[in-house]
Amino acid sequence: MNNARLFIDLPVEPAVAKQIFKEFDKLDLPWSKLKTTKVNQLHITLKFLGDTSLEKIPEIINVLDSIDFKAENLELEINKPLVFNNNNPRVLTLGLKDHTDIGYRCASRDQGLDDAGLAHKETRRFTAHLTLARVKQAAKLEEFNDFVKWNIQTFFSPTYFELQESKLTKLGPDYTVLQTFDL
Repeated sequence: MNNARLFIDLPVEPAVAKQIFKEFDKLDLPWSKLKTTKVNQLHITLKFLGDTSLEKIPEIINVLDSIDFKAENLELEINKPLVFNNNNPRVLTLGLKDHTDIGYRCASRDQGLDDAGLAHKETRRFTAHLTLARVKQAAKLEEFNDFVKWNIQTFFSPTYFELQESKLTKLGPDYTVLQTFDL
């Protein structure tokens, strides 16, 4: 059986992504220990589906298309640098100001996919974030002080979400959009 590694995401507008990385690149960080996300791949992961049978993709698309995600003027605020795993830093991310609308949409999506038997329902609280870099060598939290103190505040307004396939390569993940859905 053939599988694809799938996830559902909100893409970040290209101009916003470029501005974020322009500021990020100015920080005093151990760059040789980091593998940064490509600017054109910056997104908020809404749901990681993992290895999924190719036969299930049309069903997933139908479920996602049938869920009412509609909202007008959705504006998200990026406002807090986060290091995942303070004892052994693994990922540098930017968090979003809590947004009830996104949480509601994620719960609806999870319920729809769970009801259709296409994905497991999340048991953890959804924490929206954008991954900027992965730490590829052992590092201490102190090495990321400039990142943790970074005072960033920017907004973006997604108008659609995506079902994407991720193929892992030696050069990093290669993403392919399988379907877009209006918000």
